[in-house]
Amino acid sequence: MGERSMGLYVYAVTSIEDDLPSLQGVLDRQTFRVGSGPLNAIVSECPHGSLRAERRNLAAAQRVLTALNAKFDLLPMAFGTIAKSESDLRQFLDGQRDRLVNQLQRISGAVEMGVRLNIDAADPIAYLVARHPALQAARDRTYVGSRPPSHDAKVRLGQMVDEAFRRYREAQSAQVMSVLGDACIEVLSLPVRNEKEIANLAALVPRAGLEEFERAVQASANEIEEEIAFNIAGPWPPHNFVQFASQEG
Repeated sequence: MGERSMGLYVYAVTSIEDDLPSLQGVLDRQTFRVGSGPLNAIVSECPHGSLRAERRNLAAAQRVLTALNAKFDLLPMAFGTIAKSESDLRQFLDGQRDRLVNQLQRISGAVEMGVRLNIDAADPIAYLVARHPALQAARDRTYVGSRPPSHDAKVRLGQMVDEAFRRYREAQSAQVMSVLGDACIEVLSLPVRNEKEIANLAALVPRAGLEEFERAVQASANEIEEEIAFNIAGPWPPHNFVQFASQEG
């Protein structure tokens, strides 16, 4: 496949002016910069069309981002972002310059950390019901006697449980976020993945303040119910704190 059929795989946008480390990206292609004014895109050559989300490609893209994120501020692109040419990429950077510069200022000197809270119990519904007398009473009314409850009664009970879970998650998330607030620049509450998950938080944390952030997480864990387990992950590029306008690639 000739060079003219090559596009550019785009890893991230940055304001890096220093020399980049020597990195091999997807398809074992060397990374380089494509610049426009104060912005630079970190790229490597890639055939036009979609790139398969295979493990080796995902790992290669992540390897580049992780290496750069350890030292530089990045606006990471979604996996599989491919520009047709350097000209198209520079046009994108020019068109989005103010937006991208502002976002780089927002995440300056920071990385993303993830914090998840999970109920460490086999049955999270039973765990919740045991701590809410109103739910216990509603359950007992629904399943009183030997006759099975009606469909409508079960639906009403399910709605009560769902609403109680929503309020419980909001309360626990707010409590944790209030403790973490002083140790990070910003905290976002993301959608939970399953019924055992109480909170899924993304925190924008100064690189120089990671130890302080971890101490804040521990302090929060000490204040919350014993049956709630904390999981902390990162540092990552700040995926949840950047937004790109849609671009035809």
